[in-house]
Amino acid sequence: MNFIKNPRIRVIGIAGLALVVLAGVGIGVATASATTSDRWATATAATGDVTQTYTTTGSVTRKNTATASFSVSGTVNKVSVSVGTEVNAGDVLATVNTRDLKLAVLNAETSLAKAESTLYDAQHPSSSSGSNSSGSNSSTGSTSVDLTTINKAVARVNTAVTAESSACDSIVAWLSDDLSSTTASASPSTSTEPTLTELKTCATARAEVSAANKNLQQALSAASKSTGSTGSGSTSGTSTTVSASAVASAKATVVEAEQKLQSAEDDLDSAKLLAPVSGTVAAVGITAGTSSSGSITIIGSGAAVVTVELPLTTRTALTTGVEATVTPAGSLTPLTGTVTNISLLETSGTSGSTTTYSTTIAVSDPDGRLASGAKASVSIPVKSATGVVTVPISALTPTGTGTGTVSVLASGSSTPTTTTVSTGAVGGGVIEISQGLSAGQVVVIADRKAEIPSNSNSQNRSSSSKSSSSSQTTKK
Repeated sequence: MNFIKNPRIRVIGIAGLALVVLAGVGIGVATASATTSDRWATATAATGDVTQTYTTTGSVTRKNTATASFSVSGTVNKVSVSVGTEVNAGDVLATVNTRDLKLAVLNAETSLAKAESTLYDAQHPSSSSGSNSSGSNSSTGSTSVDLTTINKAVARVNTAVTAESSACDSIVAWLSDDLSSTTASASPSTSTEPTLTELKTCATARAEVSAANKNLQQALSAASKSTGSTGSGSTSGTSTTVSASAVASAKATVVEAEQKLQSAEDDLDSAKLLAPVSGTVAAVGITAGTSSSGSITIIGSGAAVVTVELPLTTRTALTTGVEATVTPAGSLTPLTGTVTNISLLETSGTSGSTTTYSTTIAVSDPDGRLASGAKASVSIPVKSATGVVTVPISALTPTGTGTGTVSVLASGSSTPTTTTVSTGAVGGGVIEISQGLSAGQVVVIADRKAEIPSNSNSQNRSSSSKSSSSSQTTKK
């Protein structure tokens, strides 16, 4: 058959090839040339949303009666239910006054900011030499006071105090409000409860006041030493040598401060008492204006509790009240649950890198699909990012926690360039690129010409396949 020389068929073949090329462009595979297209499989960095979830398996228990009580001490400022109230799992039953809890967070944030400032000072010793220039030695003696440095130090203190006042005055006013304003007979508070972001801003300002005062004291001390020197010569100043022991000590203080902040934030999260199951309130042993030591009893129907073990890294990223997806074993239809409790203590028998914390998820299950003692798949969102740069996970080579590299293929180039990037949330087959890459850049997913790893068995199968193919060709 001489079909290759047939001009009509050749034209059709060329048109078909053109359609294939157009289809390749349509699915977003960027190419620099025909040769580049043959070698590199690529994708374009895009802007989108990423939700990272933690998936695990939990144990199911069914409870018709549940008792809810606060895990933190304080004064109850509101009870949202009464006997007979119908509630859903995760509903707020009562709250305690958060003033003491937020003050603890503010103090912990301040301690952390101071610790981080101390660590920075240890890693970057002062570079000022404070040396005195040579001069004649008179009978009255000569002195040299660096007034410019002192004035700058004073200005820094004034600026810091002003910033602290701006950031903290409203918070101080809220913290100072009469706690009796939580009762029905008292007048309502006129100040607004600060957010965690506002608390952190205030803490940073407080830490800067402390650092500015320390800087001023150092300047005054240097001036005092300077006025005590006379005659020619010079005096040595502050050492610029980094002390390894000072850095190590400062780092340890930062870690301790971070742990105390996490504990304070956990206590604040516990200021809301959530319903562990859906049902009817049977007893209320908590009253506004009194201690939080009481409890609320709920009689539930069709409710289940799923208990899972979370690693420390996931536990710190999770708070109560978050919705979770629970899928019964053998089912394809998920149920919606709510995280109601996260243990503050590690599970007995776990430690080190395998330390876990028991976490309970309340699930409304009127149809009884979650059997007591059965297992269920649980998916909990732990991190999300909106409107960020994303690339397929297969385009990234991890190099550490939150870092990796991607191969960027510039327009018109046939050779990709390795670029270091910072990463964030991972989910849905894509990963957030927080730094190092822009939307629209082309990244390499795979090298089509790279050899596929093989073992001796696959090589034997490959050789056998080649022999069979060769035999079939000969027979033709």
